[in-house]
Amino acid sequence: IVFGDWSSDVCSSDLVVMDCANGAAYDMGPWIFRELGATVIKTGVAPDGLNINANCGAMHPEEVARLVREHGADIGIALDGDADRVIFADAAGAIVDGDRVLAACAIAFKARGLLANDTVVVTSMTNLGLHDAMRRHGIRVEVTDVGDRYVIDAMRKGGHSLGGEKSGHLIFHNHATTGDGIIGALQVMRIMKEEGRTLAQLA
Repeated sequence: IVFGDWSSDVCSSDLVVMDCANGAAYDMGPWIFRELGATVIKTGVAPDGLNINANCGAMHPEEVARLVREHGADIGIALDGDADRVIFADAAGAIVDGDRVLAACAIAFKARGLLANDTVVVTSMTNLGLHDAMRRHGIRVEVTDVGDRYVIDAMRKGGHSLGGEKSGHLIFHNHATTGDGIIGALQVMRIMKEEGRTLAQLA
């Protein structure tokens, strides 16, 4: 694992609930966040070949939301089985979907000069509220058909750095060529740290 420009400041002192959906990230996901300084309460980390996504993970984020409330955590991170999607819960246990995360990231990236072409790529399923928010911040929205492969294709063709779907596929093209739930979670936590704001405030 190469962390690159990630540092312990991204996650230090955070109490994180992580639901790995009994899937691909069941071991590596919690390990990465612990290495970066978080205290991790993990669930969905006992794959048996049949229980992937079963009442857990990004497909059932109500479980991570419940655990956030129960433990008083700072954030809940729910991956799906192959860990290419992520849905969040804020510190109050409210579920935060991909549209809100994309909007928050686009605004933060533009302010730092990191949003290529001042553009975010989304699908036709994206909430109109995101479009309205992007207009207010001078960010262009490019719309594709539903499916992360269409988002990725548009990002490659246009040279864009941020895109995704309401379902939690988040593509940070400067770090990965496809959706990656762990990278998505780290990006969100980095913005929280840099801006000194909670996930609820960003959302």
